[in-house]
Amino acid sequence: MRKRLRGAPPMVLAAIALFVALGGGYALGAAKIKTGDIANQAVTNKKIKKNTIKGNRVDEASLSGAGTGLSVSQATVTPVPGSTTTAQTVLTLQVPQAGSYLFISKAVLAKGGTQTQVNCLLTAGGDSDRSLEAVDASNNTTITNTVAHTFGAAGTVTLACDDPDTAQLFVTDKRIIGVPVGALSASTLP
Repeated sequence: MRKRLRGAPPMVLAAIALFVALGGGYALGAAKIKTGDIANQAVTNKKIKKNTIKGNRVDEASLSGAGTGLSVSQATVTPVPGSTTTAQTVLTLQVPQAGSYLFISKAVLAKGGTQTQVNCLLTAGGDSDRSLEAVDASNNTTITNTVAHTFGAAGTVTLACDDPDTAQLFVTDKRIIGVPVGALSASTLP
């Protein structure tokens, strides 16, 4: 004699429902959607799970903050009058839009007279880097500075030098370069 199982149809339905709830439905749905079914630009940032796209799949120029570098240079001499204790601007770089950058400057310092400590500052927003060099007629020197800064809007970067001695300072072969970076995380150590 055969025994009938009571409630067999409800049991089958419950098993199917459990299968779908545990992911079987996802597998069925995923098999039906193909690349050609998705319209161009239909997947927005909100639809992409964080940390799921690998770097080799992204065009570097499309990343926030990445893009075209900036540079300004001037080979001619900019004089800084003697007895100037406040740094005078010798070169300016215009930053056309918001973004994070690493700025690098270079300049040649020359002067006559006795040895003097010349202070040069590369300044971007509220961030700056200082070079302090001894310069005289026999000891001309090249200075370099670096500073990282994030601009919230267009801005300027300046290279400025002082000249506390009476003999005039000559600043030549000046350059400021801005290298865009995706983001900055800055720390100041004691």
